[in-house]
Amino acid sequence: MGHMIFGNLGALIFWGVLALLIYVAVRATINRDGADSKSNDPVDILRRRYARGEIDKEEFDRRMKDLS
Repeated sequence: MGHMIFGNLGALIFWGVLALLIYVAVRATINRDGADSKSNDPVDILRRRYARGEIDKEEFDRRMKDLS
C-alpha cells in the first residue's frame, strides 16, 4: 500500500511540475511578444488603434498627417 501512495504522489508531482513549466513558457512568450507592441511611439500607437478597428481610415490618415 505504501508503494502505491508514493507512486501516486510521484505522478502528482510530475504533472504539477510539467504544468508549471508549460505555464512559465506561455507567460514568457506572451511577455516577450507584448513588450515589442507596447511602444510609446505615436505612429505605432496610431497603427495599432487602426489595426484594432478603433479608428477608421479617414481618422487614421488625418492623424498621420498631423504627426508628420
